[in-house]
Amino acid sequence: MEAQLRAPQRARQFTDAQVAAARADCEAQVRPGSYAVGIVNYRSYSDLKRCLESLSLQTLQPECVVVLDVESNELMFAELEDRFPEVTFRAVPNRGFAGGANLALELITELAPAAEFALILNPDVELEPGFAGALVTEAGRHPRVALATGKLVRPDSGLIDSAGIVMPRNRRPRDRGSEERDCGQYDRTEYVFGASGAAMLLRRSCLDGLAIDGEVFDEDFFLYHEDTDLSWRANLLGYRVLYVPKARAFHERGWRANRRFEIEPAVRRHSFKNHYLQIIKNEPISSFMVNLPVLLVWEILRLGFLLLRDRELWSAYGSSWRLGGQAWRKRRILRARLAEQARSRGLA
Repeated sequence: MEAQLRAPQRARQFTDAQVAAARADCEAQVRPGSYAVGIVNYRSYSDLKRCLESLSLQTLQPECVVVLDVESNELMFAELEDRFPEVTFRAVPNRGFAGGANLALELITELAPAAEFALILNPDVELEPGFAGALVTEAGRHPRVALATGKLVRPDSGLIDSAGIVMPRNRRPRDRGSEERDCGQYDRTEYVFGASGAAMLLRRSCLDGLAIDGEVFDEDFFLYHEDTDLSWRANLLGYRVLYVPKARAFHERGWRANRRFEIEPAVRRHSFKNHYLQIIKNEPISSFMVNLPVLLVWEILRLGFLLLRDRELWSAYGSSWRLGGQAWRKRRILRARLAEQARSRGLA
C-alpha cells in the first residue's frame, strides 16, 4: 500500500489492432465462463484509473466491477465515480488487503451471484485486452483449478514481475521469474504453487471449501503473503493453481528489492510476521522436519538482518507470538478437513 498519491501518469495505450486480435482470440474460444472483478484501493487513484480503463477494454467483459476504497479521498472518489458509472464504488474502513478482498468477494456474491469466477486485482495492475478472456477460458478447462494467474510484467522494461509463485525450502515465497528478462522461458500454461494476489482469479464454487472461519483470505495477515497462504491451503486441499502466460498484465509493484526501505515499517512488519503465520498454519510436520536445517539457517540470517539493518522489525516477533495461537487453531481446522477428505476417499 502506498503512503502517498503517485503523480498522475498517462494510461497505457493499446492499439486497435491489439484489441481486435484479443477479441478475435476470445471469440475463437469455447464458451468462456463469466467473472466479476474486485479491487482494493488505498490512495492509488492514478493507478486505479488506468486499471479501470484496462478493464473497460477487456474482450471478455466482467459481470460487475467492485472497487473498495480505503481511507477515501472524496474528491478523487467522486471523479472516478463520474468517469466509470458502471463500476460499484464503496468507501470502507481499513481491514488491510485480506479484509478488503474478502469484502469484495462478498459484494460479488451479492451483485453477480451467477459469475463463475472472481478476479481480485491490485489497482497498480493494467491488463492487456485479452487478459480476462485467456485466464477465464483456460481455468474453465481445468475443473480442479481453484486459483489462476497470468504473466505479470514490469511496465516498459521487458522484465517479468511474476509468472506464478514458488515456495522454496526456506518457506520464503518468491515470484517466479521476477526481475528476469522475458524471453519466453515462462510461456507454457502449467500448474504452479501459487498465484499473486496482484491479479488472482478464484473459482467461486471453491471458496467455501477454501475458507477458514468464513475468511478466504486470512485477515490476521492484514497484507502481504495472504496470497501464498491461500495458495498453500488450496494445494493441501487438493485444488490446483494454474498459470496462463497468454493472460498478460503490467504490474508496477511498490515493494522491490532495491526499494525495501521506501516501504513503511508497519507494512514491513506485516510481511515479516506473516512468514511465521503461514508456516504454522500450513506446513506438514514431515516436510518441516526435512526442511528444518534450511529453516534454521534462514532464521539466523533473518535475525542478523533485523539486528544490523532493520531494527524497526523487532516488534514483528511479538506480533507473530500474539497471533500464533490463532494460527495453530486454524491449522487444527485445516488438518481436520484434510483428515475428513482422507476418510471420504477411503469410503469411496
